Amino acid sequence: MDDEGLNPIALAEAIARVRAEGKTVKMIYTIPSFHNPAGITQSQVRRAEILAVAKSAGILLLEDDPYGLLGFEGEPPAAIRSLDEEGVIYLGSFSKTIASGLRVGWAVAPHGVREKLVLAAESAVLCPSNYSQLTISQYLATQPWREQIKTYQELYRERRDALLESLELLMPAGTTWTKPAGGFYSWVTLPEGLDSKAMLPRAVSQLVAYVPGTGFYVNGDGHHNMRLSYCYPEPERIREGVRRLAAVIEGELGIAATFGTTVGLRKSDGHESPAPNLA
Repeated sequence: MDDEGLNPIALAEAIARVRAEGKTVKMIYTIPSFHNPAGITQSQVRRAEILAVAKSAGILLLEDDPYGLLGFEGEPPAAIRSLDEEGVIYLGSFSKTIASGLRVGWAVAPHGVREKLVLAAESAVLCPSNYSQLTISQYLATQPWREQIKTYQELYRERRDALLESLELLMPAGTTWTKPAGGFYSWVTLPEGLDSKAMLPRAVSQLVAYVPGTGFYVNGDGHHNMRLSYCYPEPERIREGVRRLAAVIEGELGIAATFGTTVGLRKSDGHESPAPNLA
């Protein structure tokens, strides 16, 4: 990935490399809008490029879009599936927009794939909750859910702003982060020499937590990254959480300096954090 999301050139190279090893690439997975964990949104051009790579390679594209309705800055680009209904499986979820506890989502897929998805779902859960599905169906039919989505957008925008403002004000030099236009997450890159996973117990002792970057890599990378979520806490709690987290990072920098670890301390312009390289 890069600052615009999944990189089509790197994707094509990865497919060629895997096939050269005699392996099969069965599917390409992407979150094009408000990526988890990176908080990045692919442009319309980038979406078309990713689709072109998938079609050229003859590989199904799985478009996961749980946050697509939760944008803060106008409409996100059109779904990739709107460009190709036969080569793309589209996934959506009500857990981010109606009620997280109901755990109901949906899939839009070509007919042959849809039949296999039904069989896979039956083998995994036997029967999804009828109560949850009927509850959502009734809600959508009788309630002004579009207006409720607007309420959520305003709520999460305020919390996103509180996070970004606090990071700008409080984070030590050398720390960078992404600026999401929607969704729930910002991706933080720590100064050189710090390990987010090793630092987590100290952060938890200050009653603040995050997800270490290593949880989003298959190769063990991401030690200097973390995912921050702003969807649940109120703005004042977000500000206090960032204050505590910044103090923990400052403490880790002091320890690293004391024991001679090289730490990058130059403040980057704009605080734009590079996306996780998950390709």
